[in-house]
Amino acid sequence: MNTILKSNSKSIFQKANFYYFRFSNLSYEETFRLLFILLASILSFFVFDALRFRKYLIMTDIPVISYSSFSIMLFGLIIVHYSKWSVNYFCHDFVYRTISTQYSGEFRDARVKKILKWLFDGVYYSTTSILCWYFFHEEPWYPNGLGGTNYTGIWQDFPNMINNKWVIPFYMIQTANHLYALIHLAIKRKEVETKYWEYMLHHTLATCLLIFSALYNQFRFGIVVLGIHDIADIILSLSRAQHDLKSIKSLMYIQYVMLLCTWIYTRVIIFPQIILEAIMHYQEYPQASWGNKYLIVQMCILLGMHLYWTYFMMQIGINVFKKGKKYEEINTYDNKEILKQGRI
Repeated sequence: MNTILKSNSKSIFQKANFYYFRFSNLSYEETFRLLFILLASILSFFVFDALRFRKYLIMTDIPVISYSSFSIMLFGLIIVHYSKWSVNYFCHDFVYRTISTQYSGEFRDARVKKILKWLFDGVYYSTTSILCWYFFHEEPWYPNGLGGTNYTGIWQDFPNMINNKWVIPFYMIQTANHLYALIHLAIKRKEVETKYWEYMLHHTLATCLLIFSALYNQFRFGIVVLGIHDIADIILSLSRAQHDLKSIKSLMYIQYVMLLCTWIYTRVIIFPQIILEAIMHYQEYPQASWGNKYLIVQMCILLGMHLYWTYFMMQIGINVFKKGKKYEEINTYDNKEILKQGRI
């Protein structure tokens, strides 16, 4: 009997040790894939929960977003698609002529597409950041740290709809942009994107956060998250594009410092404050308890990704400014074309 118990104990220990070793040695990409699977596995439950809560709001005569309003998202997909097409049409030849000669052949074509995407993102996020502040800075749930003037709390007046005519069109077009990125990644980039699961997790989180917050009447969370993200993305996108467009070295240093400061302020300081307040002042609305907790969990995962990317950006700065390494040598996000050509 003791022999059998010892054998079973040894077997359990070996299995536990195997799984511990397996999980502790996961690559970043494997970790993101695992997180995506966990997120997707519970997604269906919250779809039904969101629809249930929506039905409850209708029964209690609390206004909700109409299903017809989601047609604006389709309109937004068309706007995003043709806006990207316009940038490609008008800027392609200029970018192709201007970028570094270190890219050639198919790698040059791939690099041009990437820079055109960054140019579009820079213009898009500049526009949405301005509109977000203009439309919502006087709302009681818009944080002072983002330029709000009347902030009282992120749960202000939940679960009622926001009395602002710009909420739904702004929200649906923003959701369309994230949905477009998710669809494009899944269809066009799966075989060529080396950080596929990292981007898939991020795009899925962003899209689900926006759609679910709309169904739960939590536009407050969604708009604040959009405002926090879009500001830093302006500098991030334009500085990435500018690096290859005959960049001035001193300007790169200035851009890096501006990006790091803006990124840390919005995503590492302001964003965690919003999450902490959402948890500390959580309004226990029984019919929406699961949905609100799910939104908070999604934001926590996004915060984890922010911290990961912050670490990566700081490593770039240390290696470039202190150790004198080439930017292209260490930035595997932006410079895969150079790495593939073996030109470093």
